[in-house]
Amino acid sequence: MTITITLHGTNGWYTSKTGCTTCLTIDTPDYFIILDAGEGFSKIPDKYPSIQKPAFLFLSHFHLDHISGFHTLARCKFERGLRIFGPPGVGMLTSFIGYPFTIPIGELPYTVSIEECSKCCINIPFTVITAGLVHNQPVNGYRFELEKTIAFCTDTGPCEGIVNLGADADLLITECSYLPGQDNPGWPHLNPEIALDMAEKARARELALVHFAADLYVSIEQRLAIKKISHAFSKVIIGQDDMEIHL
Repeated sequence: MTITITLHGTNGWYTSKTGCTTCLTIDTPDYFIILDAGEGFSKIPDKYPSIQKPAFLFLSHFHLDHISGFHTLARCKFERGLRIFGPPGVGMLTSFIGYPFTIPIGELPYTVSIEECSKCCINIPFTVITAGLVHNQPVNGYRFELEKTIAFCTDTGPCEGIVNLGADADLLITECSYLPGQDNPGWPHLNPEIALDMAEKARARELALVHFAADLYVSIEQRLAIKKISHAFSKVIIGQDDMEIHL
């Protein structure tokens, strides 16, 4: 069984020529899982004109670069509905997905539910473990235990949450907002070296980097230069929009 992870949006903060803001999907034989809903979310209806599987969307937090894609929900066809999970406060989406911003949830052509996800998600047919990450707002990281184990940690500084969620994972996906060697504890994010250190501490089998700050990584070449930092980065996956990872 193959799991396909598609990187629809790999920018942080705003969409630019290097990519859309953050959205990934995990497509399994039984489920369709979406990670964050930045502008990359708008690509889903074209790539998946009709989604026949149960669909689940997990939000890390509510900064606009992670939820702005919700304005394209009306283009999607989630034939078996969509369940949205997020950190405490996720109920605010009932206002955000509605007038005067966009078409309200109740007027979409499929059912949508919004549920808080704190320690673990229940009443869903696969295991999801969450942990709080370190940012200027509450952020959830997620661990999905499917046929393969995938962890997703974005908008965070270095923390135990990343290590715990990524423990022995087949794939750990982290953010990489800062340039090599750059850091700002007052606005917690990761640089490539710290992201790799987190992956090594977690003993994750593979590391993929996404959420590159649009104002810092102004070209794809800057992202790819991460490979040149040291031999340790030779196997790191440098995320680009529309890239697919197969597990």
